[in-house]
Amino acid sequence: MHSPEKIGIIAGNGDLPDQLAAAIAADGDHPVIVRLGEDFSVGQAGSIINFFKAQNVGTLVMVGGLARPNWLNLKTDLKGLAIVLKVMFRCLGDDALLKVIRGELEREGFEILGVHHFMPDLLCPEGVLGKVVPNESQIEAIREGYKAAKDHGQADRGQSVIVCDGKVLAFEEKSGTNELIRSVAGAHGQKILVKVSKPQQDRDFDLPTIGPATVDAAVASGFHGIAVEALSTLVPNRDDVIRACDVAGLFFVGMGEDDL
Repeated sequence: MHSPEKIGIIAGNGDLPDQLAAAIAADGDHPVIVRLGEDFSVGQAGSIINFFKAQNVGTLVMVGGLARPNWLNLKTDLKGLAIVLKVMFRCLGDDALLKVIRGELEREGFEILGVHHFMPDLLCPEGVLGKVVPNESQIEAIREGYKAAKDHGQADRGQSVIVCDGKVLAFEEKSGTNELIRSVAGAHGQKILVKVSKPQQDRDFDLPTIGPATVDAAVASGFHGIAVEALSTLVPNRDDVIRACDVAGLFFVGMGEDDL
């Protein structure tokens, strides 16, 4: 039996931070939550650090959706301003930005862990998860999309691509996966969302995530299926996600190394 610890949660939007807090409490530890946009601005790094230190928190988890902020209008403190200036002058992409944030937190003595360390069942397993099974041509399209998504991610531009009738139709940009899906609603053909981790992905920050809202967007935009990288993609509310796919006739596949 381990001694209870305080685990700090830097919470973005969505219900995953609350699910994580419940999982931490069920494991006998004490969650301490900072809600970005409510308790502190994402630019108030010094205040956030001081808060967690005052609570004797040694381990931090960053979880939940967070839009990239407008650096020019962001409320900051001195520590946050130093990070913002570093980001602005170096024109960092999302992955480099996360490395800067992680580095600052680790220099302050915090251990950084991903949500999957506490909720391993969130990681998508390999194989077909629902009742709908992709055919051979769709599997080939998924392989094509996987390669394209990895190349796109290497450039730190996004995690998702859309394949239509075996050809890459669109790439995710800063607006996110759901906007990408909606952007091709008018396109005809067998559209498939392929979402993977970036080759340089920090697994403790910003793993690819698929939730019910993404399935809803795919259904509304006439998609045939969703394929994600197994063991590197978070699927919160998995039962709801798979049920929605089954009802709509979409396949949902976790791609493993043997599939590619």
